[in-house]
Amino acid sequence: MGGEFALDESSRNGNVMPNLSVRAEEMEGARILVTGGAGFIGSHLVDHLVARNEVTVIDDLSTGTLRNLGRARGRVHVKKVSVLETDTLATAMKGQQIVYHLAAKTSVPESVAKPEAYWRNNVEGTVRVLRAAADASVRRVVFVSSAAVYGDSPEMPKVESMRPDPKSPYAVTKMVGEFACEEIRGMTGMETVVVRLFNAYGPRQDPSAPYSGVMAKFCAAVAANRPLEIYGDGDQTRDFLFVADIAEGLELAGVKSVNGATLNLGSGEAITVNDVVRNLSEIVGRPIRAVREPERPGDIRHSRADVSKAKEKLGFTARTTVREGLKKTLEDARKRAAHAS
Repeated sequence: MGGEFALDESSRNGNVMPNLSVRAEEMEGARILVTGGAGFIGSHLVDHLVARNEVTVIDDLSTGTLRNLGRARGRVHVKKVSVLETDTLATAMKGQQIVYHLAAKTSVPESVAKPEAYWRNNVEGTVRVLRAAADASVRRVVFVSSAAVYGDSPEMPKVESMRPDPKSPYAVTKMVGEFACEEIRGMTGMETVVVRLFNAYGPRQDPSAPYSGVMAKFCAAVAANRPLEIYGDGDQTRDFLFVADIAEGLELAGVKSVNGATLNLGSGEAITVNDVVRNLSEIVGRPIRAVREPERPGDIRHSRADVSKAKEKLGFTARTTVREGLKKTLEDARKRAAHAS
């Protein structure tokens, strides 16, 4: 990905980007707001951007933690704000040029149990972020959606042009958030980009949360010498994407000429949960104990991303193999375990 390009400096309401040149791999000199920036993915994105940009984080710290921003503290503006707080959200938006909207409740099973809370936080919160961004003449909002919007159709891989078929309240909230982006772009001219993340994993993913990702839970169990819990038969497949790769992909979505696009962000490969266990066994050099649990409501059986559009439009290709990513995630889990003991 060589060469340079300059961002279009014209925008609605006279919002002018600085005269900056952006390499294909990175942006520089921009004022960026990250909602949910103290969370697992958000904090890695902040780490990725803060050295070259002015970054503001808003997070209600309901699931995120300031510890995740340890490397960036002092170089990032942090505001403890909910995306439902209209006035404080409006203040935080002033002067921002790019907004990454990651703040959301993200558990499929919890959304089945608490659909109203998910609607309020994920849908109403997204609408308020979009309105505040438009009112503040933000140039672009990158909305982080989910592969869950595709549902459980047997067609593989999942292509952006497929009709959404959400199977859980969580997935519905992400689909509606995508529609809100499309609507506000048409109404105001503000740029929006939708990124559908597949299965994120890596350091800082909280394994203690009731519905945390399988990679985080498995690595935490190995670090504590506990048996793994496998829901169902373990033959369900997932497209796992390491969090450092996600940060790179999101940065590209903020600067490339992809206004109005919906883009999958995944590895393009799928492995079974049982394969994850086998990889971990090989990494630690011993068999790993596992117990079987019933399938969870709302969980999707198979998922794999068609990544051709992200490769063409963003120049994005996942760099981290599952084996490499698991090693880094396990190392983080072992550090957590040692710190807790």
